[in-house]
Amino acid sequence: MFSTMKRYAVGVGAFIGGAVALLASTCSAASIITLPTTAIADLTGSASQIMSDVWVLVALAIGIPMGFYIIRKVIALIPKH
Repeated sequence: MFSTMKRYAVGVGAFIGGAVALLASTCSAASIITLPTTAIADLTGSASQIMSDVWVLVALAIGIPMGFYIIRKVIALIPKH
């Protein structure tokens, strides 16, 4: 059974490799994807904008449980009768 699986995996790998080689030989990457010269700056600019909007949610997600933890520890400092 394993030899059949191995032959199948080798056959599929060869087929995919041949398809990729054929695709690469028929068209170049430059003709498929064209990006403007400011593409990296545009992507990083929007990423920083997203992070500046999300930090409030991250702070709440961390701060609220931490607040309850600190309150519980402060109450535990008070001796019980």
